Amino acid sequence: METSMFQEEVSTRCKGNYQMKILVVDDEPVLIDFLTMALGALGFENVASARSATEALAMMKSAKDPFGCLLLDIQMPEMDGVALCAEIRKNQVYAKTPIIMLTAMSDRKYIETAFSAGANDYITKPFQIDDLMNRIDSAARLSQQIISADRLVRQIASACQRQSGPFRLQFEDPVSFENTPGYLDQPTFRNFIDRMERSQFRHGGVVSVKVSNASDLYENVSSQEFVSVLTRMSSVVSTALVGENCHFTYAGSGCFLVIKTTADNARFPNEVAFRVKKEMSRQGLRHGSAGLNAIEIAIGRVFRSPAGDFGSIDESLARARERTQVLCA
Repeated sequence: METSMFQEEVSTRCKGNYQMKILVVDDEPVLIDFLTMALGALGFENVASARSATEALAMMKSAKDPFGCLLLDIQMPEMDGVALCAEIRKNQVYAKTPIIMLTAMSDRKYIETAFSAGANDYITKPFQIDDLMNRIDSAARLSQQIISADRLVRQIASACQRQSGPFRLQFEDPVSFENTPGYLDQPTFRNFIDRMERSQFRHGGVVSVKVSNASDLYENVSSQEFVSVLTRMSSVVSTALVGENCHFTYAGSGCFLVIKTTADNARFPNEVAFRVKKEMSRQGLRHGSAGLNAIEIAIGRVFRSPAGDFGSIDESLARARERTQVLCA
């Protein structure tokens, strides 16, 4: 694809997104020059670079306006990109900033480590310009989703303080559980599955944890109370799966999705069912309880075709909200 075509496509696809301020961190000057030129050709002119983690952290600290996207090489001396990513996430200013890892390493363990450290995406060298464009486009959309999610949280808080008002959380709305171990937002979860697929990982380890009575709860409690229910369930899922190499996301409509990153997934749904029910009991969330403790769940594999294929990742996420092979309730 020629540069002019790239620019036209970026202009169309990123319309409405701000021109992000991008920081590239790589110890290879040639790659920094290439990325700076490529991003400029794609319409992103506000690109800065650093050749080490130390330099990057100093630039981020002194920047007047925070960077909107970070591209981090994994293999760097002193502090590698994964450690840098984890360090960046400790800074509240950059707690939600899209981070894309750049690396020649495609093994599953590297992908798992990068996402666990807080990365939102993962691109393997050598890469095509159109692939880079897709990731930057995804980062721009993620930034907008972060802004929208933050606005949603503020609206809920404001409405609760007034104890009235027209605002109401929609049943399908995404809710963020940042700082919850194992949690990934939806776009990052989608990227994680996609990168695992490219590493020969069959995501048969994806199961859903559905709050079966979520619709009834939503209709009969305030937005704040409904978010409280979801927050308690996110804590249950996170605690139940500690040490199991799992990540999870909230897919909306009372449905959580869990992925296990090991190849042996035959017993995984049963393991999730046992662990989640045990943790619910420990936290006092029992079937038949009164009020907000009356949380009913169904756990099962995400729907897949008889051939064993999930189809597109977006289709898997959508189907998981509607259909599971129920194992327990």
